[in-house]
Amino acid sequence: MISADRFSACFPVLRLVAALLFLLLPVGVFAQQQPSVDQRIAVWNQTATRAEEALKTGLASTSAFELLRQELAGQRAEAEAMIGSGNVLVRSLNARIGALGPPPGKDQTEPEPVAAVRKQLTDELAAAEAPVIAARQAQARANVLIETIDALVRSRETTDLLMRSPSPLLPSSWLAAFSDFDRYAEEIALEFRRTVGLRGGVDVYMEERLIPGLALLLATLLGPLVLGHLLLRWLERRAGRETRMRRYVINVTVIHLLRLTLSLAAMALIISAYLLIDIATGATEHLGGSILVLTFMLLVANWLGNILFSPRQARMRLVALSDSAARHSYLLSLAFGLAVGLEALATGAQADFVFSPGGKSVLSALIVVLGSLVLFGLSRVLLAADGLNEGVAPDDDQHVISRGFVVLIARAMQVAAILALACGAIGYVPLASQVLLPTVTSLALFGLAYILHHATMSAIQLFEDEDKVSSSLMPIAIAAVITLACMPLLALIWGARLSDLSETWRLLSLGFDLGGTRISFKVFVVLALVFLIGLFVTRWLQRVVAVVVLPKTRIDAGGRNAISTGLGYVGVTISALIAISAAGLDLSNLAIIAGALSVGVGFGMQAVVSNFVSGIILLIERPIKEGDWIEVSGHSGIVRKIAVRSTRIETFDRHDVIIPNSQLIAGTVMNMTLSSHTARLVIPITLPSRDNLEKAKGVLLEAVKERSDLLSYPAPEVLLIRMADKALDLELHCFLRDVTTTAATRSAILYAVSEGFAREGI
Repeated sequence: MISADRFSACFPVLRLVAALLFLLLPVGVFAQQQPSVDQRIAVWNQTATRAEEALKTGLASTSAFELLRQELAGQRAEAEAMIGSGNVLVRSLNARIGALGPPPGKDQTEPEPVAAVRKQLTDELAAAEAPVIAARQAQARANVLIETIDALVRSRETTDLLMRSPSPLLPSSWLAAFSDFDRYAEEIALEFRRTVGLRGGVDVYMEERLIPGLALLLATLLGPLVLGHLLLRWLERRAGRETRMRRYVINVTVIHLLRLTLSLAAMALIISAYLLIDIATGATEHLGGSILVLTFMLLVANWLGNILFSPRQARMRLVALSDSAARHSYLLSLAFGLAVGLEALATGAQADFVFSPGGKSVLSALIVVLGSLVLFGLSRVLLAADGLNEGVAPDDDQHVISRGFVVLIARAMQVAAILALACGAIGYVPLASQVLLPTVTSLALFGLAYILHHATMSAIQLFEDEDKVSSSLMPIAIAAVITLACMPLLALIWGARLSDLSETWRLLSLGFDLGGTRISFKVFVVLALVFLIGLFVTRWLQRVVAVVVLPKTRIDAGGRNAISTGLGYVGVTISALIAISAAGLDLSNLAIIAGALSVGVGFGMQAVVSNFVSGIILLIERPIKEGDWIEVSGHSGIVRKIAVRSTRIETFDRHDVIIPNSQLIAGTVMNMTLSSHTARLVIPITLPSRDNLEKAKGVLLEAVKERSDLLSYPAPEVLLIRMADKALDLELHCFLRDVTTTAATRSAILYAVSEGFAREGI
């Protein structure tokens, strides 16, 4: 007999054995169940054959075609995976064969070991290419079948959309509708009585289900709806009195999140009550779920309406409206939720009961009328909001374009509402619904996107300066990201199928082939992301070097700028190379295309390339640098910026002159401060008489004596330049310590000379 201690000591071993069995057994099972390549290809061919037969007859339903398309898409993905894995093996074998060298010619031979290895690798290559070729054929076959199924489904949807029903304006349609509603109500009542009887009778049903369910609904009405509404109103009044912006934004965010939480809690209680009452029968199998959809849409519409229009607090209102217009808009938002919910309700009822064509027409027409009224009312709201912005200055292009765009959208909504009513009146009820409901739902999606954008910007402005954030590209970038995220939802709203979205994503993922290099959406995202990260790191390094490192050296300002700019060029180049490597791009395949394009681009961008190369030479050789005083092409000024293509010079009149870098390299440039800041100053003086020559010389030398802005060596001197009949031309030569003080020094010397001449009577 095994003792308890010995049995407990075996537990670790037993656990280890059990873990190994758990890990190893499924591997063996899966290995046995994994179909071979031939079996998978056979299954693909069987599915493709079934699809071809179904398309040939065209008798299958749309849902059957959708399931068949889904199966084909899955098998196409398997074929693409097989192609990818097989291509790896094929490339590996081709590389090994290439390592053996070129095959021998017609009358040539190669060593027997090499020939044996070549034959073996060639056979392996043929075996590896066989499933790849079969998978490519299956992929191409699936592509054709999927495209054909998509075309067939779209054709059927178009036919259903343009199907004409009896006009809801005809009395016969209303009589048929009343008859359908009466028969449907009788069927629901009969099914309900039968269900209640099977559950023990009316008393048992009321005691166990109906009364607890109604109590739960009453708790929902008193809790999240009534008490929650009062709590939210108190919080709104308190937030409206808040003067500090950060506290106000936090309070408003808490209010909106609390309203959303209360709405979700109410929805959860309503679902619990629905499940508890359990009124679902054969006649209400889909109708019960549609009632929940109606409730959910009303709660969502209430949440959106309170955020966008805020009927009680103007300060919390995202759309600029008057109080009366805000209350009207809030009611329209509730009507929007009601219209979408009733559409779901009608769809559920038609799934549970066979309505006559006239009954369907009337049922859909009622929803079309309600939706048209909502759409027309919302268009008036947009026009009213635009009217509040008419005080904006007309020269503000942004607001003028915005007002015009808002008016255009509002008029389009009115046209859509009128068109939906007209189509419904003549019997094209499905077309009217397709025009109306996606338009209304798109407006709700736009409202949700606007709320998300406003919430994101408000969160950012809590930590950054509001004016700085508003004047940057951040609002546009956030709006672009939100717009891209909403595009798939917008496509689904307007009738796109999930298979259409998956096919679009597949095409983006596969990309296109350019010179043997596959360019896909994933490659583009990785390329852009890695390059942006590298660019950010480069800019950070430039800032650290320019602010922390270079100021501690003895390098002048021009040298610091050259080092910082060169670091930027190197960083951008390295970032581009790393991004290309991370994206998996093989640029060697693009060499021929790039060489061909470079010829045409070279002629068109010859001047740009010349200026770029000249800019690099300027930064390396540094014949001029920032802060130098130069004269070039008739312009004189201080170099302020040496960029990639051009150099900016600020003249002494405070004008900016842009000089192409090629002119600074190929042309003649006078740099007054290249080697030193000293320069000779020449001041011409004309004397009317020879009698005052020595006095004038003494005055001139006295004027420049012991000036701190002049050099003592070479010493200032006065030269006689020309002797005329009645005048002598003299020149005062002296050397400036700083050439940039030429004008000020010249003026001071002339003032001193004028005073000296007056004193000496010259």
